[in-house]
Amino acid sequence: MRTNRWANLSVAYIALVGAFLPYIGWSASLSDISEDLSLSYSQAGSISSVTGFVAGVMILVGGVLASRWGTKQVVLTGVVAGVGGQLVFAMAESFELVIAGRVLAGVSVGFLWVATYTMAVDWFRDSRQTGRALGIMMSGDGVGALLSLFAFSAVMTAFGWRVGLVLQAVFMAVVLLLVVFVSKNAPKASADLVQVEGLVDRTVPVPERSVREVANRNVLSAVIFWIGGVGLFSVMASWMPAILVEDAGMSESLAGFLTSLFSIVGMAAAFGAPLLAERLGTKKPVIIAGGLLTAGSIAALTGLLATGNYFWLAVCIPLMGLGVYAGEPLTLAEAVESVSAKNASIVNGIILGVPWIVSGFAYPYLLGAVKDATGSFVQGFLVLTIATTALCAISPLFIKERKVAAAQESDAVPA
Repeated sequence: MRTNRWANLSVAYIALVGAFLPYIGWSASLSDISEDLSLSYSQAGSISSVTGFVAGVMILVGGVLASRWGTKQVVLTGVVAGVGGQLVFAMAESFELVIAGRVLAGVSVGFLWVATYTMAVDWFRDSRQTGRALGIMMSGDGVGALLSLFAFSAVMTAFGWRVGLVLQAVFMAVVLLLVVFVSKNAPKASADLVQVEGLVDRTVPVPERSVREVANRNVLSAVIFWIGGVGLFSVMASWMPAILVEDAGMSESLAGFLTSLFSIVGMAAAFGAPLLAERLGTKKPVIIAGGLLTAGSIAALTGLLATGNYFWLAVCIPLMGLGVYAGEPLTLAEAVESVSAKNASIVNGIILGVPWIVSGFAYPYLLGAVKDATGSFVQGFLVLTIATTALCAISPLFIKERKVAAAQESDAVPA
């Protein structure tokens, strides 16, 4: 069981990292793609927005499908869609075919994000190491960014964007083989319900009980925290490079590297925060600390932006990533551990999907609108600071940690 658990986590991790290829694996060659296909700036921007929107919807759908089909089947569907999406994109000679490829990429990204996380939860929920497993999965953001933005950008520069996309499809095909031959659905939980005081009333009809369970305070707190975290990630990815290039006079490569530190440095928190929570025997204080660091970092960044101190502004970017990546896996763990096993994939879909549909699109657009209206990003970041304080620093106070009936022995990581 222990070997199966870690083997399946490894495959889920590789599949999650692979999802970054259809998501952002093309972005380094956007100028060449736009020139070859004669795309306008709005069309070039829609390459990303279409994928993000479809991914957000598919995350919600994928959570439901995983509970019915099994997580392996959803992962397989996501990888196949990723292979197809990259091949269609590579062969596209028109904007319409590009969009068709990007829709398939959105299906891939959405299914892979929700199903890989659900697979990790399903295999680890009975071991009291759910937070550790999710922390490992969260670190996939940094590895995925390195793979897609650094490794494959060199490939696309050397061989051209079309060949580069085909090679990305080949990489996804290898991932597909791993999923087919190594991955398995986790055994069904022995108990359908976990014991959370005040959560379950067995006199309530099952459908109503399921709605109450999924809408409990831990799930809502996780959704709120993730709305704040995903919004910050999307703002950093979409606007921070431009701010550092245009206002600070940095090169594009340096600005991109500094922005990527949000996820790369955040990997340390994704690994370390769950381990700290396990040592403390509680997740809530670590989540609160992560939320306070996130809110404090964005507040400091806003002040530094207003004064034009871009060196220390750049220092705030990885600090913000540390806070976000410390809180997100633990809030997700608290949420899935507060519901029955049959509802875990649905909760995963809600927590991973809703933030991308809400803040993943609203934050970058509204920040740009504020820039158009005022000529400055400062007012937009001030509003962002207030929102982040409420979403990430205050919402964790309402988490209700579950009571465990009996201590369970933690599984050791196999050598």
